[in-house]
Amino acid sequence: MTPRDVVVTGVGCLGPWGLGLPALAAALRQGRALASPIDRSAGYHRPDAATQVAACGPLDLSPWLSPQAARRMSDLSQYAVAAARMALADAGLAAVPADRTAVALATAFGPGGFTEQLARQILDKGGKAASPFLFTDCVANAAAGQIAIDLGARGPNTTICQREAGPLLALQQGAFDVASGRADVCLAGAVDEMKPLSHAILDRFRALVRPDGQGELPRPFDRRRRGVLAGEGATVLVLESEASARARGARVLARVGPTARGFDPTAGRASFGHDAGGLAALLRTRLGRLLPEVGAVVSTAAGARQGDALEAAVLRRTFAALPPVLVPKAVHGEYGGGTLATALLALAGSDFARPAGCTEPDPDLGVVPASGRVQAARVLCSALAAGGAAAWSILEIP
Repeated sequence: MTPRDVVVTGVGCLGPWGLGLPALAAALRQGRALASPIDRSAGYHRPDAATQVAACGPLDLSPWLSPQAARRMSDLSQYAVAAARMALADAGLAAVPADRTAVALATAFGPGGFTEQLARQILDKGGKAASPFLFTDCVANAAAGQIAIDLGARGPNTTICQREAGPLLALQQGAFDVASGRADVCLAGAVDEMKPLSHAILDRFRALVRPDGQGELPRPFDRRRRGVLAGEGATVLVLESEASARARGARVLARVGPTARGFDPTAGRASFGHDAGGLAALLRTRLGRLLPEVGAVVSTAAGARQGDALEAAVLRRTFAALPPVLVPKAVHGEYGGGTLATALLALAGSDFARPAGCTEPDPDLGVVPASGRVQAARVLCSALAAGGAAAWSILEIP
């Protein structure tokens, strides 16, 4: 079996748009940034800090997660388990083969809320006051572990922490697990939560768009871009072999096409690099023969000055003529894996509005965010991360 024998048969997603793929599609048709005020009452934020976050808000997860199970989980794990259950239902799988089910999940920062609570206990009352309850769900791989516990999945369990590139690397890992025979089913995707402390730290690194006279909007590829809108949510895809999916009469949403990954050695630990030529050469080498057939690009550009510039330069060096470039993070914010779900919408012929903040394309970048109906037989997902990681994946109509 090759990676191209792996298909997507289900999707579960939640985020600031609400629950499910139709809700995300509706948000992307409107093009409005799903921003709301961040809680600044703890005093973590500086006076001039960013004030907005793309938060999930109150979500009714009870169809997928019992109150008893939710009590022992961080928000991060609750999001992940609910999205996994949602994806399995979408795939028509009432149960999974325990020893043959893998989990591949990406997270940028892990369960920040539980980690903060545990640290406060230790700092305020000493180590003996640390709660084992909090400790078990405050590590980065807690969400993937909670999915495995909830489903009884005893196959390979992988957590990837590569920031913006994480969701695509998780998709690639999941496709490998199925194609190599390590698993019959894989739940692959990404999950993130955005608490006030994490938000304030990102702001101090100057990563977030701050308020000014133009508002607090993320503006991917725009000349006025000044930072990203931090967000949260979860997207989980069900991956299995095409033969298995066809045999059980499953609806196939997409086939996982060729993939590529790389690293930009010019990047700093918390900043984007500038080796567009090297990244583009790698992308052309790995995916070159299929690039003329790509009908749309789902970009992880989110409004970062340097990150968007690098993404634009790589795309312009890769394509002779750029296909439509979608920038969903202008709507649902950075983190949470929503770009994976957006790629499925592009394959299905969804409508996309020009994001509200993207009205003055940067002439130095040469990329204009797409709008209107997108109907692509092949979609390239592109992800360049602060720190240097890079990943690309093609999803295609089977």
